[in-house]
Amino acid sequence: MDLCLKDMLKIEATALAGLFAGNAMYINAAAHPARKNLDTAVCRKVWKEEFLRAKKFQGGMVVAGTIAGLGAFYLDESDRRMLWLAGSGVFLSIFPYTLIFMFPDIKKNLADDVMETAGETWIRNHINRWNKQHMVRTVLGFTSFGIFLYALCKN
Repeated sequence: MDLCLKDMLKIEATALAGLFAGNAMYINAAAHPARKNLDTAVCRKVWKEEFLRAKKFQGGMVVAGTIAGLGAFYLDESDRRMLWLAGSGVFLSIFPYTLIFMFPDIKKNLADDVMETAGETWIRNHINRWNKQHMVRTVLGFTSFGIFLYALCKN
C-alpha cells in the first residue's frame, strides 16, 4: 500500500479522535461509576490521580489530531475537504469547553486542602458534575471521530 502524506494525516486524525473518544467514554461509563462506590476521600484521591494521568496524553491527542485534520483539509482537493475542517473544529472545541466550563472546579478539586475548605459534599457533587461535563467532551470526541471516519470512508 502506497500512502501519501495526505492519507497518513487523514488516518492519524481519525485514529486520534477515535482514541480520544474511547478514552473519554471509558471515564464516563466505567471509571466514574466505579469511583462512586468509594468513600469521599478515596474517591477524590483516585479522581485526582486519574485526572492528572489522563491530562498528560488527552490534550496531546486533541492537538495532534486537530493538526492532522487541518493538514488533511489543506492537502485534500476533493469535495470532502470541508469535512476535515469541520472535524478538526469540533475536536479543537474540546479545549475551550474544558477551560471555560470545567477548569475552575477542577482547579479547586485538585487543591490538597479541598476536603477542609470545601467539604465532602462539595467534592462528591463536583465529581458527579464533572462527569456530566466530561460527557460533553466524550460527545465532541465521538462527533469528530464520526466526521473524520465518514470523510475517510467516503469515495
